[in-house]
Amino acid sequence: MEKTPYFSDNERTEQQRRDVVKFAVGVSMSQNRHPSAQLVELQNRYIAGEIDLEQLSAVLDAEYAPAPGPDPLAKYAPGEGPQVEPAHEYSPYLHFEERIVSL
Repeated sequence: MEKTPYFSDNERTEQQRRDVVKFAVGVSMSQNRHPSAQLVELQNRYIAGEIDLEQLSAVLDAEYAPAPGPDPLAKYAPGEGPQVEPAHEYSPYLHFEERIVSL
């Protein structure tokens, strides 16, 4: 039997869940990490109230399960893991020129 989604006080309404997703996406985008199509689909189901965050995490954990091995903190076995493109080179959006200003 499928679990009934549970939502905390700050995610009871669709707008609150949308705000949770917007925050999470904003954090990822600030690190130049775009959400995958699978994550977007899960986030939309979360916003609609079909699944909760625990269920969303369970799907992602099943997809990207830690590799077996002696290191319990290793996420993937060497040479394995999700097939992703390398991140773009970081370029800060603010550029400062170092110069002495005479007053």
